[in-house]
Amino acid sequence: MRNKWIPRVLVLALVIGVFMGFGFRINHLQGGIGSALGSAKSSLAVYKHGTSAEVGSKIIVNVKGTGPELGIVKSATDTTVDVDLGEKFLRVEKTEVLGKLLAVIPFFGTVLGIVGL
Repeated sequence: MRNKWIPRVLVLALVIGVFMGFGFRINHLQGGIGSALGSAKSSLAVYKHGTSAEVGSKIIVNVKGTGPELGIVKSATDTTVDVDLGEKFLRVEKTEVLGKLLAVIPFFGTVLGIVGL
């Protein structure tokens, strides 16, 4: 029975490695703008790693003291980005931008919050 699991685990590890190798990441959000399916804290975000931030795009930013949050870029310069996080408006350094949002997976963040991740 254990021999059946080994190839599956290896394939899963390979897929995750390729996924991350192309710059895709998954993160449990700690705040920011929500969606019709709930708050950002109850969701997981799939994003493309990078520091590019165009006006109007949805990005993941690392907020000091809170963690990763989902926001919309309102303005950007060479060094800073102004982000609307729903309840607050924040100016962060471009180095604090984790990446551009690709998809939101609702409800799984609640499970990770209970586990403590």
